[in-house]
Amino acid sequence: MSDLTYCTILATNYLPKALSLAESLQVHHPDAELVVLLIDARGEADLPSIGHAHLPNVRLVGTDFLGLAPSEIDHLAMTYDLVEFATAIKPLAFKRILETAEQMAYLDPDTYVTAPMEELSKELDASDGGILLTPHFLEPLPEGAPVAQGHLLTVGVYNLGFGAWDRRALPFLDWWWARLKEECLFDYLSGLFVDQKWMDIGSVLFQARSLRHYGYNVSVVNLHERPIGAGLVMLTTGEPLRLFHFHAFDPDAPGELSTRQTGSTSELRSSSAVLDALCREYADRVLRHRAALGEAPAYPYLSDSSGKRISRQLRRAYRLSGPGLPSAFDPACAEEFAAWRRRAWRREGRELLGDAAKSIRLALPEEYGRLRNRFPRLASSMKGKLVGRNGIWG
Repeated sequence: MSDLTYCTILATNYLPKALSLAESLQVHHPDAELVVLLIDARGEADLPSIGHAHLPNVRLVGTDFLGLAPSEIDHLAMTYDLVEFATAIKPLAFKRILETAEQMAYLDPDTYVTAPMEELSKELDASDGGILLTPHFLEPLPEGAPVAQGHLLTVGVYNLGFGAWDRRALPFLDWWWARLKEECLFDYLSGLFVDQKWMDIGSVLFQARSLRHYGYNVSVVNLHERPIGAGLVMLTTGEPLRLFHFHAFDPDAPGELSTRQTGSTSELRSSSAVLDALCREYADRVLRHRAALGEAPAYPYLSDSSGKRISRQLRRAYRLSGPGLPSAFDPACAEEFAAWRRRAWRREGRELLGDAAKSIRLALPEEYGRLRNRFPRLASSMKGKLVGRNGIWG
């Protein structure tokens, strides 16, 4: 395992969770390095101190680690919101790590290691393309499951809160970056869910392997097929729990496993003393690190250099306006960006109309068909708003 390096990507507000992950990794893989990439730190001078945590194998890095020019970082930070930005740069971070590591694994900052991941390196070796992924589910969904089978048509087959890659995957990482640098979007109307829907395609083109161990990437959505018993063993298969994904877990919400599910998740904890104990252990660590770090700074890319908030529509307008735009975050470009911003309302309006057109086409297909036949020029104009540069609805 000495040739396998781990990585997580986050903004500083998630650092307490990332340090909790790091502690759990250190317990079970004491020699493994964890690279923590902070998207709101440009370089070493911006990195926070984590001296309280005593984690010698944690390496904090900023976006300078990616090898992009500052103007390119500014462009991505303006184009994307926080989650989109952190997700889009995965391929670049993975390539940098694989320059010195034989293998690397990505862990979302809200994952938690509960046992040595003994299978990981061998499973990655067994993949044809140097890519190892975990599907959301390993069995057909039964009645009463927390999500419907069709949910995967929206979010993708794989949960990319975890995955592993080796140097054979470099061509895939180049292909993935070519998609994510412009189309890593939360845009359900366009069939996009940041990086995960692209992986549905890339996993086939580049021969990814599905990890079918029930103890990896266990979360609130797949607990129905992966109940956890005493000793953190999967009751259905006898496999040890290796990695738990605390998706949308709030340490300040006593009794809840996730805060983003429809209805309460408290029954999942109250019905399993083992799961409840794991949640309490994780919450204690997150709260301890949060107290030691103090209040997290605001995400710096929420507003431009003059302090004006950046809306989703403005980000989309910026993305579609082409290269060579002034930086939103460089004070030296403040006047030029303000002038662009005043002109951007036309593009923002077209984006809103485009979203409306997509909604109408999806919700009222017959009416749209009649409109197309009766007003072909108008329908052609609407189609131009529906079909993006890469042949998708964008």
